[in-house]
Amino acid sequence: MSKCYLIIDCGTTNLRVKLLDERLQMVDSVKAEGGVRHTSIDGHNGRLRRMLKESIDAVLEKNGYAAADVAKCVASGMITSGLGLLEIPHLPSPVSVEALRAGMKEQVFEDIASFPIAFIPGTRNFAGKVDMENFGGMDMMRGEEVEAVGLYKLLGCKGPALFVLPGTHNKFVSMGENGEILGCMTSISGELLDAITHHTIIADAVGHSFVKPEEYDAVMAKEGAWECSNSGLGRAAFAGRILSTLGGKEAAKIQSYLLGAVLSLDVQAMQSFVKDLDAVDVYVAGKDPIQGCMCDVLEALGVEGAKPVDPALSARMGTEGVLAIAF
Repeated sequence: MSKCYLIIDCGTTNLRVKLLDERLQMVDSVKAEGGVRHTSIDGHNGRLRRMLKESIDAVLEKNGYAAADVAKCVASGMITSGLGLLEIPHLPSPVSVEALRAGMKEQVFEDIASFPIAFIPGTRNFAGKVDMENFGGMDMMRGEEVEAVGLYKLLGCKGPALFVLPGTHNKFVSMGENGEILGCMTSISGELLDAITHHTIIADAVGHSFVKPEEYDAVMAKEGAWECSNSGLGRAAFAGRILSTLGGKEAAKIQSYLLGAVLSLDVQAMQSFVKDLDAVDVYVAGKDPIQGCMCDVLEALGVEGAKPVDPALSARMGTEGVLAIAF
């Protein structure tokens, strides 16, 4: 049997095991609800270990491979945190691909697999102690550093760039002209949107739902962004109720409005993170409506030329990053 390769991507909620063939082409993947949040809840990483073993065994067996056929297995994400399998300290920025490669650690977990697993470390914005004087400039990531490396390569970037990586926690990753990671910033805008949509007086106005891609309204999203920029999220969100109750706007319109309002906070964060956004290429990954709305809100708030990333490239950036770092 020919050799194969495994890539493990472990997040807060889920983990995914990807299978690549001897030519490093994607063959299959298995997703399981085995992220590190279960470690926090249970007080031990038993579920993570069990789900990882089951996922590895399943993807190998399904495709006719055995453990002896695995030439290399590489893991990234929250699996390198204190809640994961092997804790590795964050590398302080700036971080090159070579530094990430040099920072990798390898270990065998016999209860999971007979072959060693190589772990890619996460990054932090600077070294040293965090205190009240410098905490505003600090941030960290585990997993997004791999995506950023992969995206820089896939896009063929030749200079400084800012990558917007949407999710429950939106990440903004600053890249240098040689593809090194200069730093990152995190926003919990996804959680804010969820909380407002489901757990506030605005819930009825938005029908307790997020806007669907086919119902997204760019004009309403920009209105939400402008209102939040002018009067803050609290007032902007309540104004969505006014538009619904007294203005007769349907739920889908208010959903777009609220999304724009929440994402305007991210643009403000980006503007504090990268002082001159016009001097770097801004790329927005993810899927619609978040991707399109982020581009619309950036434009509404004076940041011109943000480029949406082809979803096909977004889907490949994690794998490409691991290949660039570990292979």
